[in-house]
Amino acid sequence: MIIDCRSIAQDIKNKIKNIIAEDDYAPILHIYQVGDNPASNAYIRGKLRDCEEVGIEVELIKLPENITEDELNSKILEDYNWEYVDGIIVQLPLPKHIDPKNICIPDELDVDGFNSTSPFQPCTPLGVMKIFDSIGYNLDGKNVLVCGQSDIVGRPLVDMLIGRHCNVISVNSTGSYMKNTAYVTKLANVVISAVGKRNFISRIDLFNTDICIDVGINYDENGKQHGDCADEVYKMNNIKVTPRIGGVGLMTRAMLLYNVCVARYGEEKMEKVIE
Repeated sequence: MIIDCRSIAQDIKNKIKNIIAEDDYAPILHIYQVGDNPASNAYIRGKLRDCEEVGIEVELIKLPENITEDELNSKILEDYNWEYVDGIIVQLPLPKHIDPKNICIPDELDVDGFNSTSPFQPCTPLGVMKIFDSIGYNLDGKNVLVCGQSDIVGRPLVDMLIGRHCNVISVNSTGSYMKNTAYVTKLANVVISAVGKRNFISRIDLFNTDICIDVGINYDENGKQHGDCADEVYKMNNIKVTPRIGGVGLMTRAMLLYNVCVARYGEEKMEKVIE
């Protein structure tokens, strides 16, 4: 069974739109893009559409490929000194000479939630948790396998799951645990894969699984988008699985809108959006 992430994300956007419509001033988001990476262009187009749909004012700031880290951070500092902006994001991927960890977005504007000290929860993990809530799946006491240990998805997701009283196993894509994925997954009620490897999760890995969340994104030689799950997984009738297109990516974008509004209105006012 395919989880309808599109409807879940749309419901979130509708609630956000109503909250913004009640206020005299729209939240303001600035998106920084370095270079002209095709993947970045696609991600940004989606975010611009989302902002327009819900009423967030958004400005795309395009910078040359050869800009230095110091120059980029200086631009961001200029934004920080402009009191009206509510959120700043720097679109990934970045050119190789720029380390995302060196980007100095002030915590109170870090609506992607990338900084360890940011008051905002990272958008992708937050979106994944919203999926469970929306389909009525009780995580309490469940065994959850998280594949992938990135700072912006895997690690914060583990913390959120532990907060829901899950038994969590966290593995990376190349470790000894994953040489036999079926062995690792056989006790998992939930499998969340965020490694970016095509066919990383197969049908045999999910025989005892209730839900599979596919966070991974990769492209084949023809430019076709794939997730971590093999095609056969989407034909299984005994589990719920997120689609490779129109899945977790839409949830990530919806939670970015949510974080921007938290920055403007406060978390208490926005609670009803993700309750």
